[in-house]
Amino acid sequence: MDIFSSTIRILPKDNKTHVKVSFEVPQGLKRVTVRTAYAPKYEYDEEKCIRLIDEGLSTQDIAKRLSYEDKRRCVPLANHIAWSLDDGEKLLGTEHRHKPDQTHVISEEFSSNGFIKTRPVGGKWTLIASINSIVTDHIDIIVEVKGYVDNAEVENLKSYGNDTIANDSSDGKLSWQRVEMHCHTVASDGDMQPEELVQNAIRRGYKAICLTDHNTVSNVEETKKFGKKYGLVVAGGIEWTTFWGHLTVIGGNSDIRWLDITPKNINACIVRARELGDIVTLAHPKRIGSPLCAGCHNKLPITNWDYLTSYEVWSHYNPNISPADLLAKREWISLLDKGYKLCALYGYDWHSPDEGAPSYAYTYLGIDGVLSQESILRAVEEGRSYITMGYSVDLSLTDGIRTYGIGDSIDRGSYTLAIKCSKQKDYPFESVLEKVAICSNVEEEIRLDCADGEIKTCRIEVKNKGYLRFEGRGSVQGIKSDVFITSPIYIKGC
Repeated sequence: MDIFSSTIRILPKDNKTHVKVSFEVPQGLKRVTVRTAYAPKYEYDEEKCIRLIDEGLSTQDIAKRLSYEDKRRCVPLANHIAWSLDDGEKLLGTEHRHKPDQTHVISEEFSSNGFIKTRPVGGKWTLIASINSIVTDHIDIIVEVKGYVDNAEVENLKSYGNDTIANDSSDGKLSWQRVEMHCHTVASDGDMQPEELVQNAIRRGYKAICLTDHNTVSNVEETKKFGKKYGLVVAGGIEWTTFWGHLTVIGGNSDIRWLDITPKNINACIVRARELGDIVTLAHPKRIGSPLCAGCHNKLPITNWDYLTSYEVWSHYNPNISPADLLAKREWISLLDKGYKLCALYGYDWHSPDEGAPSYAYTYLGIDGVLSQESILRAVEEGRSYITMGYSVDLSLTDGIRTYGIGDSIDRGSYTLAIKCSKQKDYPFESVLEKVAICSNVEEEIRLDCADGEIKTCRIEVKNKGYLRFEGRGSVQGIKSDVFITSPIYIKGC
C-alpha cells in the first residue's frame, strides 16, 4: 500500500543540517520500504567546482596544497546525503552510500544495508536526510513510502571461506596481538559482508577487529557471529560520522544518538561515552576527505582530551608518508607534551579486500589475559600499543626491582632498556629498520642501531616528569620514514 509521498527542495544553505520528514505507518505491516531519489547528483561547472574546492580547503590545516590540475581531477563534484530512519521507538539505522536513488527496506527477516532487522511498528516515523554537502544550486528529493503485509525476501549470501585462527592469549599472561581498530562492512560504505570481512581479517593475520560502521551498529551482531565461528575476536563499535569530524567509539555501551552530536555538545558526548565504558578515538583527524571536506577533517572543538582514550596517529594507505598522517603525528605529540595520555593507534579504515593496495600498517595491543572485547578496551585505556609497518617490537625498562613496558608509569631514576625488533615474515611490503629513537619531551633523543632480532640494551637516566616513546626509523617501499611508533611510557612527577 502507498503510505506517503512528497517532494522536497534542498538548497546549499541546508549544508551540515539534518532535514526531517515525518509520516504515519499503519499497524500490522511486516515490511516498510522508503525510496529516496534526488537530482541533480553532480555539479559539472569547472570554475564553480574549483571555487568550492578552494573554499573547503581554506578551512583546513593541510600539509600539501593541491595544484590546479589536482583540483580539476576532482570535477565533477557530487552532492552527498546520508539517510536515517526512526520508527518513533528507536533509531533503525543509517545508509551512508550517498547513491541518488535508493530503496530502504525494514522488516524482521531482512533489512537493507545500514538498518537493523525489526518488525515495523505502527505510528509516526521520521526520515532524516543528513546534508553533508550540496554543490549544485539546489536538489529536488522524492520520498515514497510503501507498506506490505508480507515479509521481505531474504538475500542468499555466498560463503567466503573457512579459514580459522587459534587464540594464543591466556590468563595471567601479557601478549601482543594484531588488532584492526577501524573497519567497515556493507552496512555503511564498505564492500564486504560480515563473513567476508572476518575471513579477510584472518588471512591478513589479525587476531581481532573492531567494527566501526558509519553511524550504524546494524552489522555488529552478525559480524560477531562469524567471528565466533572462525575464532576471530570482534569488538562492536560505531564511527560517529559528523559534519565536523569523525570519532570511533568501541564497546557498544554508548546510548548517544549520533544525529544529536554537534560542536557544542561533542565534549559532553565523549564524556558520556567514556562514563558508559566505551573507548573513544579521534579518527583520521587531518585527512582532507573530499575536496569540500565533508567531515573527514576534524573541526570539532575538543577540549576534554583527558576523556579521549586514543588518537589515530596513522590512518589508511601509506600512513608513514601520508601528509595528513605527518600532521596527525605532530598534533598527537603536541598533546602528549601538554600532559595528555593518548594511546597511539593505526586505523586502516578498511572498506574492501584491497588486494594489491598501497602499503598499510598494523596496530598491536598489549593484551593482559585472554583476548576479548573487554581486554582490547582495557589495553587501549592503559595505553599498551604500538603501530608498525613490518616489525614486531619487544621492549622493557627495569630498575633492577621491577620491569615496565609500554603504557606503564615510572618514577624518575636510572633504568636499563632492553629492546628487540624482529622483522615480520608475513608483512607484504619491503620494510627496513635502521635505528630506534628514544624520544622524550624532557630528555635528549637517544638513537640505537638495531639489527633484526638483536636485543639492544642501554642505560637511561630519567630526570624529569614527562614521557618516553620509541620510534623505529628506516624505510618502507624504499622511502625513508618511520617504521614503527609506540605509545609512551609515562614519567611521574614528585
